[in-house]
Amino acid sequence: MPAFWFVLPIVLLAGGYGTALYPSDHYGLGATAMGTGALAFVAGFAAATAAWEGARLRRSVWWSPAVRSRLEIAAWAVLPSVAIGVVAFLTAVGVLLVRSGATVPDLTLIAVGTLDLVAWAVVGFAAGILLPVPVAVPVGLLLPFVWLAFVPAMDPVWLRHLTGMFRDCCGNAQDMAPAAVWASILADVGIIAAAAILVGGWTDVRRHGGSLLGRAVPLVASGLVLVLFVRAGVGLVSGMTYAPVVPRDPALLACRERAGLTLCLWPEHAPEADALAAIASDVRTKWIAAGIEAPAVFTEADPSVAPAGSLAYQVAGAAPDDVILALANAMAPQQPACVNPTNGAMAGTTGGLAAIWLHAWYAAAGGMSADRLAQEFGSNWGMGGGTLDPLPTVDALWKVSPAARRAWAAHAAALVSTCDQVEVDLTVRP
Repeated sequence: MPAFWFVLPIVLLAGGYGTALYPSDHYGLGATAMGTGALAFVAGFAAATAAWEGARLRRSVWWSPAVRSRLEIAAWAVLPSVAIGVVAFLTAVGVLLVRSGATVPDLTLIAVGTLDLVAWAVVGFAAGILLPVPVAVPVGLLLPFVWLAFVPAMDPVWLRHLTGMFRDCCGNAQDMAPAAVWASILADVGIIAAAAILVGGWTDVRRHGGSLLGRAVPLVASGLVLVLFVRAGVGLVSGMTYAPVVPRDPALLACRERAGLTLCLWPEHAPEADALAAIASDVRTKWIAAGIEAPAVFTEADPSVAPAGSLAYQVAGAAPDDVILALANAMAPQQPACVNPTNGAMAGTTGGLAAIWLHAWYAAAGGMSADRLAQEFGSNWGMGGGTLDPLPTVDALWKVSPAARRAWAAHAAALVSTCDQVEVDLTVRP
């Protein structure tokens, strides 16, 4: 059985692939979702090795009438491919859990990934039953790769949510979207059902003979079943963004008070809570001293579910400059999703460039080190190949009154928030 011949290479490949992916921030769901990226080639392994087994059964005429049912014969034939594929998949997930500092994987995503492997092993087995082995094995190897690697790269972006590969989920403030889970399950069930109908129908036609129309019936029935299930999945995810996520339940946040500031953190950041609270409180104090109207609540909740008037931020780790940068980025308004009225395409705005100046000012006012300021904001590349250097503007802001700073920041925020094409004038005025 080729599945056993290649068990060590596929497990090592999956584990090695896990070291190349970006780890999550102590978040088991995020680490598991990233591990599903290994399915792109693990599913190909399962399908190709199952195709070999299917072709072996066809050549030996074991697929003819037998005491055991076809379902039982097929199940035992694909079991090694699926089992070893699951081991490889779990190896990738385990590597990412370790690298992420997480301990508990997400069982739902593991179940969907396992169903993915079952579906593609069934497709490979069907290819082996129906096609010569020199064709069946490459088909088993390439079809899952096309589905899991090429479909996620296509437009519309929500097509990737049908594949069971959820690498775009999840940041600490996000949870897995149930619609994407069910869409992938429906697609997998459709793939399994379509393959079973095609194999059963064609086997009967070969055994008993039939007209051209009779030979086409299994193919048409298989295609209709696949389209039906995939269409049902499309109905669940059409219109979603590239990320299969929903906001995480803010009830999981733990909040603490410090010097007039309420800081709310996810459980993954509980060990760093004291350090984060000290830095956040210091940043808020410096902002107020610089004339910046700082919120009294800093939260890691998704902005869509954060309390009104709070500062929703995301940070990994407790390095002071990293925390300051995260808070500074969160203080600036989000750029709107602007649409070009002529062609309906997403469009950028000239006013969006002002966000860099706001980030630099809030970071400097919050106490970021000079070296990190220069690294993050010194001579940023802009549109047209020019450079953007907000640090001279930051120096000028220190020389004017707090009221002038607030007026400048309000003007910059208005530039960021508009879809109109505006002149970016960020001159500091007394």
